[in-house]
Amino acid sequence: MTTIEPGRCAIDEFSFRYLAPADACAGPRPLDAFERQHQIGRPGAAGELRDLTPLFRALLTGAAPTGSARERLLAVLLQVHQPATVTPCAGYGVHASYPSPRAYYPLRFVLHDAAGRWQVDMRALRLHADGGPGEGTLALEIRNDFTVYAALYNLFRKSLFALEAGHFLSELVALGRHAGLRIAPAVSAQSIRLDVADQGEPGDWTQALAQHRHYARERSSGRFQRGFYPAPCILDSTRLADLLAAIDAAQVALTAAMPTAPRIEARLCLRAGEGVAAGVYRCVDATLECVDGRDPIDECQRFYNYDNFNFRTVPAMVFLCVDELAYHCGDAQFVEMNMALGYLNQQLIRHLSGHGLVGRPFRSYDQLGMDALLQTPADGQRAYYGLLVARNRCREAWGVLR
Repeated sequence: MTTIEPGRCAIDEFSFRYLAPADACAGPRPLDAFERQHQIGRPGAAGELRDLTPLFRALLTGAAPTGSARERLLAVLLQVHQPATVTPCAGYGVHASYPSPRAYYPLRFVLHDAAGRWQVDMRALRLHADGGPGEGTLALEIRNDFTVYAALYNLFRKSLFALEAGHFLSELVALGRHAGLRIAPAVSAQSIRLDVADQGEPGDWTQALAQHRHYARERSSGRFQRGFYPAPCILDSTRLADLLAAIDAAQVALTAAMPTAPRIEARLCLRAGEGVAAGVYRCVDATLECVDGRDPIDECQRFYNYDNFNFRTVPAMVFLCVDELAYHCGDAQFVEMNMALGYLNQQLIRHLSGHGLVGRPFRSYDQLGMDALLQTPADGQRAYYGLLVARNRCREAWGVLR
């Protein structure tokens, strides 16, 4: 990080995390210039409409649309963004293939193609022409609805937007590859645009859709009403080695998807297990460097900001760390950094889900306390995004009372 003039995004997040001004969350704040730039607008009432219902029904029946790159992109978008499960009695009961804070799922999308520019209405399953000119290339622009966030997040909603865009991008790129689409993000303070190139439909598109549906249903850890209480689990040396390899592979995938994003390093907190020594570790090229040999998990719970998580059966936590000068980023750098954090975290969530575990991302912790525990200041870093690793109680067999 070399920029010395911070943008509004960095200033607001610094204020939110370190200063916590009470008047900042007294009521919903008007959108600032950055938010207005990324806020989704209202489609014109007289604009052309195109129905997405047939495409959505095809996906529900297990079909893999094989039409144009545009149709395949819309299929991937519907598959990734639409809810996979709903928990009616839970406060935040909507679950898609990627997580969204408080289950807001505020991301909105504008499709660019040769015919024009279209707002994608996920609820009505329609494309609304918004009057923009047609383009020679296919692209998807990520917008947001900042009005859905609670007043608590007035200073944090830009960061939440960028983080969630990174989680979403990770899923879109992974599934899009199976649909024969290469998706390349172009991130600036003015827009998050995903340019799409047609690589031809591969043979495993149908199988990939089925696997993604299964993953999306199993991913969520939030199917209980009053908090997250994971099942007992201890990491052994094999699972730990798999996790380290996944962290390394996620770094490689991030570099390929977002080559200009800043470097993100991982720190791992471990309980003792079979062939696993407790401690705080740096993750360096799929190997561990011990920072502190004491069990840090219970201490992590002390610095966590909510009381509806139980860490007693948590075997590991991953912290993604960035340069301590992150708060000196301009807006474009700050958005790209947060997208990279979300992208990397989502890669690990997908890995854990495939190994019988669950990854629960979080950003709510005492920053100074957690950095002191992880000893990140000694390396000029700050812990910026966490991932709780556990076994999902939702997958456990339920007893039957007779």
